Amino acid sequence: MTEKELIKKLGSVLEKEPNNYSKILELSSSIAEFDRENVRFSVDAGVINRLGKELVGRHETAVSELVKNSYDADALTVDLYFQDCDKPGGTLIIEDSGLGMTREQLIKGFMTISSSDKIHNPKSPRYNRTRAGQKGIGRFATQRIGQVLTIVTQTLNSDKAFKVTIDWDKYEMDSNLLLISNTIEEVEKEKKEGTTLTIENVRDSWSDSMIKRAYKYISDLLQPFPLSHRFEKSKNDPGFKVAFYRNGNIVIDEESAFFQHALAEIEAYVDEHGQGYYSFKSKKLSIPEEVYLIGKKDRETKYDELKNVHIKAYYFIYNSNKTSFIPKTVNTYILENAKENGGIRLYRNGFRVLPYAEKDDDWLGLDASMRRRSIIAPHSNLHFFGFTEVIDKEGDDFQELSSREGLLETNSLKELKDFGYKVLTDVAIKISQVRERKGTAGQKDWDKKTSTDILKEVKKEFDEISKDEKGNISVKLKTINEKLVELEEVQEEETLEREIKTRELLKEIQLLRILAGLGLTIGEFVHEVSHYEPAFKYDAEFLTDLIKDSEGKKAGIRLQKNLDAFTVYTSFFKNAISKNVNRELEPIELREPISNFMEIITPDLIRSNINFDKPEFIGYNLFTCPMHSSEWASILFNFYTNSKKAIAKKAIVGKINIEAGKIKDKVYLEFSDNGIGITPEKEDEIFEAFYTTSNPSGSSSTELEELTGTGLGLKIVKDIIEGYGGEVFVTKPKQNFATTIRIELPKTDIDDYE
Repeated sequence: MTEKELIKKLGSVLEKEPNNYSKILELSSSIAEFDRENVRFSVDAGVINRLGKELVGRHETAVSELVKNSYDADALTVDLYFQDCDKPGGTLIIEDSGLGMTREQLIKGFMTISSSDKIHNPKSPRYNRTRAGQKGIGRFATQRIGQVLTIVTQTLNSDKAFKVTIDWDKYEMDSNLLLISNTIEEVEKEKKEGTTLTIENVRDSWSDSMIKRAYKYISDLLQPFPLSHRFEKSKNDPGFKVAFYRNGNIVIDEESAFFQHALAEIEAYVDEHGQGYYSFKSKKLSIPEEVYLIGKKDRETKYDELKNVHIKAYYFIYNSNKTSFIPKTVNTYILENAKENGGIRLYRNGFRVLPYAEKDDDWLGLDASMRRRSIIAPHSNLHFFGFTEVIDKEGDDFQELSSREGLLETNSLKELKDFGYKVLTDVAIKISQVRERKGTAGQKDWDKKTSTDILKEVKKEFDEISKDEKGNISVKLKTINEKLVELEEVQEEETLEREIKTRELLKEIQLLRILAGLGLTIGEFVHEVSHYEPAFKYDAEFLTDLIKDSEGKKAGIRLQKNLDAFTVYTSFFKNAISKNVNRELEPIELREPISNFMEIITPDLIRSNINFDKPEFIGYNLFTCPMHSSEWASILFNFYTNSKKAIAKKAIVGKINIEAGKIKDKVYLEFSDNGIGITPEKEDEIFEAFYTTSNPSGSSSTELEELTGTGLGLKIVKDIIEGYGGEVFVTKPKQNFATTIRIELPKTDIDDYE
C-alpha cells in the first residue's frame, strides 16, 4: 500500500471501528515508515525469546525469579504446583499471598519491558523488604518456562480480579512487538489479595532434584524457623515461606529443607498454674517422645510468676568430617542460616518482640553457657531454631520498654529465661548421653570411649575376620568402617578438648602470675606498714589524752579501736606470708586457723551487719594431713568473701557458721551462710576456673568484689584440697542456712606423726 492508501484506511477504521486499537496501531506504525525526515526504534517480537534464553539461562533460575517477585510483593507464602511436569508439556502454577496488582501496576509494571518501578521503589510497601527480584526479568522467566502464561491478580481494595493471558509463541521473529496484543479482563476474585501465575505447556521436564535446586536459589529469602501460630499482623516482617508440590505431593518446603534434618524436635510449656514441662523426640537417634517436669529449683517446683508459655524448637548438631546428622548438600546451607536466624525468638500476644534472637543477641544465655564449658553438649544459639510464645493480654507480666525495644526485666521475664535455658540445655545433655558423649564437665557417671579403646575394637574385628569360616567378611568390614568413622570423631573431640584445656590453663597461669605478683606486693606493703604501726598507736593515744571534750574523746577512742583492728589485719597477713616462706608441711589442727580467722574478720563482720556464730568443733585433735598453714588463710578468706557477696545480694542480716570435726579417717569443715543460695545446676560450676557472679569492672561492684571477683577463688580452694587427696563440694544446707560448702581431708593421728 502507498502512504495515501494507508492514511485513507486509517481514517476508515477510526470512523467505523474506533475501539480497534490493534488495527489503529498497526496502520499508524506502517504510515510512520514513510517519514523521510525522522527515524524511530522498532522492536522485533523475537526479542522476547532471545531475552528469555539469555537473561534466564536455566529454568531453575526462572522459577526462583518468579518467587522473588512474590517476595517483593510482600507475600507471606508462595506455593508452586508442578502438574505432569516430569516431561515437557505440563503445567506450573505459582500462587502467592502478596499485595497483588492494580490494572495500572499490571500494565506499567509487568507488561512494560525494563520497568523503572523497582528503581523508584527499592523497598516493598508493607514489610519494607529490600527488593530481591532482578529488574524486569520475571516476565522473561515465564517465557523461559512455558508457552502460555495466565495471570490472575487482585488487591485488598479491589472488587474484581484482573486476568491476562499471554501466548509467548506469538512473539516470533520478523514481527513487530508493539503490534502483538494480549487481552485483559475483569473476573471474580479468587482470594482477598495476591497473584496466581499459570504457565501451561512447560518447555522442560522437571525432576525432584531440579525443583530442590530452585528452592535453594531462593533460600536466602527464607526464615527457617517456626513462627507462632497466633501471629497477628504487625509492622514486623513475619517471614516468607515457600513450598514446592508435584502432582499434589510435597517435594520441598521449610520442613523438608530444614527441620527434617534436625536431630531433635522440642516442645515445652508452662501451664496456667506455673507448672513447667517439656518433651522431645529424635527419629535419627530413635528417641521416643517423653514428658519431663521442670521448675525453678528442681523438677517439681512450680514457677511463681510464669504462666501460659509455649516453646517450640529444633535442635541441630552440624557435621564434623565423616560424622553427619545432616546431608552434606544442605549442612552448610543450614549452618549459614543459623548464623543469621538461629536462636529462640520471642512472641508476646502473637507479636514478635525485638531484639530477642536477633543476630548476636543471647537473651537465654546459651552462647555464654557454651563459653563457660560447664555444659559440654552443643547448645549455643547456632544449634536451635525456634520460638517462645507468651500470652499476657493484661500486660502486667511482660511489659515493653519505653523504646519498644525489648521488655522490662520483671520476675516473669527472669523466670522465662530460666525456663528456656533449662529446657534447651536439659535436652542437649540428654542427647549427648544417648550419643555416648559427655554432657557436662562435672559428669562423673560417664565412661567415655577413647581412641585407644576404639582401636582395640577395630583390631578385634580384624582378628575375627581371619577366624570367620562362614565368609561374613563384608559384614565385618562394614563394622570396621563404622568403627573408623567413630574413631575419627573421637579423635576430633580429644583434640578439641586438649585445645580447650590448653587455652584455659594458659588463662589460669596468666592470672596466677598476676596474683603471685600481687601477693609479693601485698607482702612488701604489710612489711612496710608494720614499721608505722607503733607510731600510729602512740600518736592516737597521745592525741586522745590531750583532747578534753567528750566528743573528741569518743573520736580518739574510735581511732584507737580502728588502729587495733588494722593491726590485727596486718598481723594476720604478715603471719600468713611469713609462714608461706617455710616450705615445710605440717598437720594443721583446725581450731588454730579458724580462731585466727575469726579474730581478723570480726571488725568487718560488724561493718557488714553479719553475725558469725561461735564455731562448732566436734571432737578433739582435728589434725589435717600435712599442709601449709597459709593455705587455710586463703581457703577461709575465699569462703568468707563469697558468703559476704551472697548475703549482700539477698539484702538481709547475714549469718555465717563454721563447723569442724572428724569422721573415720577424715577431718571435715563446713562453711554455711544464709545468702541467696546455689541452684543445683550451679553446684559444680562454682569450682570451675573463671566462674564468677561478681559484677565486671566498671559497674557497681565494690573494691572487695573487684579484688575477689576473678572467678579463681573457689577453683584455688578446690586445687588445694584435691592436691592433698581431699574433696570440696556443696552439700545440703544446715538448718536456717541457704548454702553449706564442705571440705573433707585425710586426717593425721598426731601421736603417729610425732
